[in-house]
Amino acid sequence: MLVEDGRIRLFDRHLLRLRRSGASPRQISTVRALAGTWRQTATRPVVVRFDIAAGTPVGSRPRTPAPPDPVRLATVPGFDPTDDAREHKRADRAWAERAEARAVEAGADAPLLVSPDGLVGETSRASFFAIDAAGRVSTPPVAGILPGVTREWARGAIRADEVALRTHDLAAVRAAFLTTAGRGIVPVTAIDGRPLGTDPRVEQLAVAWSLLR
Repeated sequence: MLVEDGRIRLFDRHLLRLRRSGASPRQISTVRALAGTWRQTATRPVVVRFDIAAGTPVGSRPRTPAPPDPVRLATVPGFDPTDDAREHKRADRAWAERAEARAVEAGADAPLLVSPDGLVGETSRASFFAIDAAGRVSTPPVAGILPGVTREWARGAIRADEVALRTHDLAAVRAAFLTTAGRGIVPVTAIDGRPLGTDPRVEQLAVAWSLLR
C-alpha cells in the first residue's frame, strides 16, 4: 500500500481483498492499526508491505516507491488462467523475479505474462489495460491474475471491459497502461519492441488517481 500525504488510496478495498484472501478479523484490525501509524509517521511517500500468515503476528515492511515512469513490456511465458493461487498476493515472488529477468534480457522494463496458448495476463507487479484502434479499453478477466485494487477502480473510472486478450490481439493495441497500488497509472510505451501511442484518457486517469483519498 502506498502511504502518501497521510493517506492510503482505496484503503477499504485493500482490507476487503485481504479478507477475501483469508485474513482473520484480528489480522485485519492489526493492519488497520499499523496503517494508521504509517499514515501519521511517514514524512515522505513510502510503499508498505504487510506480511500476513496464519499463527504469526502481522508485520510491515517499507520500501521506496518506484516512479510511475512509462515502461516497455516484453511478452514472457508465465501466465496460467487456471492457477487461482495467483488471484491472491503471495509472499513467494520467485516466479515474478524469473519473468522480470527474462524481460530485461529482451530489452524491456517489465514482463507481460502470457500463457502457452497465447492468452495475455498481467505483468509481474501490475494489471494490464489495452486501448484498441476504435478507442475501446479492455483488461484481461480475473482468472489466474490478481484482482488488483487499483485495477478495479480504474475499470470503473475508464469504463474498461474484461476481455480475453491473446498475443495476436496486441498488434491492434494503439495504447496501453498498467495499474498498481504502489505506482498508480503507468503508461506503456512499447510491447515486444513495437512502439505504442498515447491516449488522453490515460493521463486523465492518472490525475484522478492522484487525487484519491
